Amino acid sequence: MEKTSSTLWKMLETLYATKSLSNHLVLK
Repeated sequence: MEKTSSTLWKMLETLYATKSLSNHLVLK
């Protein structure tokens, strides 16, 4: 359970980071 939760958070963080990066690139 814990491992799955940790993986899920990692995925969400990566997704969020990618989204932020894309937004920054678009704003530029």
